[in-house]
Amino acid sequence: MEYIDISHAEWPKMWDELATYRINNGDHLCIHDGECWEYMGSTPDHHHLRHACHPMTHKVEYIYIERARAAVKWA
Repeated sequence: MEYIDISHAEWPKMWDELATYRINNGDHLCIHDGECWEYMGSTPDHHHLRHACHPMTHKVEYIYIERARAAVKWA
């Protein structure tokens, strides 16, 4: 697993895409009960994010955001 930091070019794109998911309703963090979306790391194909108690579902949620280089591998 790779860990990118906030200076990485994919960092803002990852959070912007996370906010577009219907469950998040435009919110990058979805703060609820002191919890918010956490970046867990990246594989060559995806960024892995976890929310311990999402405000919409009140349960643990995971989202895997496809990395740009994953989309061009098959094209």
